[in-house]
Parts: sequence; structure tokens; C-alpha cells
Amino acid sequence: MKPAAPSIISSDLSINGNLNSGGDIQVDGTVEGDIVSKKLTVSSSAVVRGAIEAETVVIAGSVTGQIKARHVTLIKTARVIADVVQERLSIEPGAFFEGNCRHFPPEGEKKVLSRLEPIKPAVRRDGEALVATAEPVT
Repeated sequence: MKPAAPSIISSDLSINGNLNSGGDIQVDGTVEGDIVSKKLTVSSSAVVRGAIEAETVVIAGSVTGQIKARHVTLIKTARVIADVVQERLSIEPGAFFEGNCRHFPPEGEKKVLSRLEPIKPAVRRDGEALVATAEPVT
């Protein structure tokens, strides 16, 4: 069976909901929701607010939420406010990252990785500054 082509969320598309794919997803637009895929690419024009779970994540755009992946790469144009659980993390000079970072547990210690807690992105206005926060859903 031939692998499927990557799913592309174009720059003029805005999705409010969760995405789940066994293949690759490229986000050029806006996604308000959780994303589960094999490989996720967040382009420089993209905005993602939600939890991400994938084998490989490459971020050039804006992500607010949680990231759980084996390999995470933040390109110099990335703006990430997230808690990251990863095996390998690469951050290019110029990328913005704010949040906590944890390494995957060793292979022998834990075979099945737990799912991410759902989060509820919230954007509020403090004076003139726009502040984005990610709060756990209760």
C-alpha cells in the first residue's frame, strides 16, 4: 500500500476542531484544536492553539498549547508557548520558546506513553497587550 499524500491546511483555511491522521499534516492556516499525526509541519504563516501529538514536529509558525513528539524542531521563525515532552529537541537561533521541556522516559521504563491532557486555549486582553495563555480543561 502506497503512503497517502500529506494533508494540507491552506493559509486561507481556519479550522475549529481536532485533527487526527495516521499520516502527515502540514498546517499553513489556523487550527484551534488538538492535532494527532505521524509528522506535523507548522509553516511560518500558521497558527495552532491546542495539543500536538506526533512522531516528528517541525514548527516555523505560532503554537500555543502542549507538544508531545519524539523529534521537535523549532525553525528560526517559530513562536512557541508550550510545554514540550520530547526525545530530541532542536531550536534554531531566533526561535521564540516559552514553556517547560521534558525528555521522554527511557524505553525500558515505560512502553506506552500517556495521552496529553486536553487544554483550553484562552486569549485575553491586558491593557493594550494581547496575552495568550494555555489553561488545562477542568
